[in-house]
Amino acid sequence: PRPRVARMRTTAMLSVEPASARAVDVAVIGGGPAGYAMAAALSSAHTVVLVDPEPERAWTNNYGAWREEWQALATKLQMPELMSQCIATEWQVTDCYFGGSFGTPFEQRTRLERPYLQVDRVALKALLQRKMSEADGRCTMLKAKLDASTIAPNLFDANLVHDAAGSVLTLSTGTTVRAKLVVDATGFESRLVRREDLANGALKKELPPGYQIAYGFCCCTRSRHDPYAPEAMTLFDYRTDHFEADDAWLKDAVARPSFMYAMPQGEQPDGTWRCFFEETSLVGRGDRRLQFGELKRRAARRLEHLGIEVVPGSVEEEEFCYIPMGGALPDLTQRVIAVGGAAATVHPATGYQVCRMLASTATLAAAISSELSRADFEADAASAAAYASLWPRWFRYQRDFQVFGGEFLSLQPVENLRGFFSAFFQLDTQVWAGFLAGWPGLPGNEYHEVWHRRLLFGVGIFVRFPPQVALALMLYAVQFTLEYGTTLLRSFVPILNANALGCI
Repeated sequence: PRPRVARMRTTAMLSVEPASARAVDVAVIGGGPAGYAMAAALSSAHTVVLVDPEPERAWTNNYGAWREEWQALATKLQMPELMSQCIATEWQVTDCYFGGSFGTPFEQRTRLERPYLQVDRVALKALLQRKMSEADGRCTMLKAKLDASTIAPNLFDANLVHDAAGSVLTLSTGTTVRAKLVVDATGFESRLVRREDLANGALKKELPPGYQIAYGFCCCTRSRHDPYAPEAMTLFDYRTDHFEADDAWLKDAVARPSFMYAMPQGEQPDGTWRCFFEETSLVGRGDRRLQFGELKRRAARRLEHLGIEVVPGSVEEEEFCYIPMGGALPDLTQRVIAVGGAAATVHPATGYQVCRMLASTATLAAAISSELSRADFEADAASAAAYASLWPRWFRYQRDFQVFGGEFLSLQPVENLRGFFSAFFQLDTQVWAGFLAGWPGLPGNEYHEVWHRRLLFGVGIFVRFPPQVALALMLYAVQFTLEYGTTLLRSFVPILNANALGCI
């Protein structure tokens, strides 16, 4: 028999749904990639309702991925169409610019011999919709909202009630849904999911999320967009020489860094060159959190300095990207099962999300499917099993290390970020790639998922740091531990946790 997880019992046990209620195995709330991926995965064997207030709306964010990760997902999800149908553009190499610090010339390029791709988000949504439509009627799309907010563990202000058999949802259209389980895919700032408390997070004080902010746009340029080579995706351009004529602006760019991210789309029939540019603040909060307007100004100044002339009227697909990173995990004892941003699956140090989210949906869907197939199904035990599959203890230690990395990077001036990433990409490709992926089942994660591998990674990058960066890291490790507790230490020395012996 499966172990039962101790959890707060649901107090509202008397809900009675109307006779017209739609009964399903799972109600998935949310119209983004996480919601669609979960509905597609679960409807292969179970009845599902997907609640999306705007099913006709296009997904607006541009998603980039390393080709190796995308290939691994195609295999893991048994969706070869990810490779054959869902790639908009692909580059065989990836470039970075970290010049301007520690004797590195501004023009020096770091080329990574690792292919990168732009996800075709329109094709991805169409693929997941097709998977749902091919599920022999087991998946239903409802154009509606669930207006509910958690007010206490397993209690909501309206429209969502748990009972012993499952949950009853009253949607904005008046439709009532009876579901054995509820999956929340509405994002990190979900109103349905509670966050774990300090004790369960092993923290001395709250560690709020940071935010990756980016302003992007696709446009045509009058000539080739050098130095951004058309055969390469540019992942980082952390140079600041375009601000040298303005002391105040330069000072701000040094203290609150941003980088250019460029996806060339090729030469057009009229001789112009098409490219997606995005000025990005990696992670910040409070005064270090950049605004969209400032990022737009920085992008324009950078392109002007580089001599890249945007063809008037060619700007389209403007993107205003806002990604919460880090923060608390979901309360793992609640009935509602979080996925994607709601489950804090965004990489806390890099902001990578789409591959991690898709990988997590496969794991989560398998756990949910196993529970739904049980003759002794119990909703509380099922949600506990789902969360145990998503955030096992050993992986929480790996995330602790990622969170520390994000916190360190969020506080560094631009010269330290250049030094950090220059050292980072000197590591073996599978090692740095594994940190950027940082999710079970994705390529390279085996170099980070156990404590001694993380220790080797930490030592390997530390000895490559410029002394200034190494000193900053050591001092912040002490500050972080004194301020927030031993989560960083336990990511390296799991014996600090009494339940961690199985992770060594």
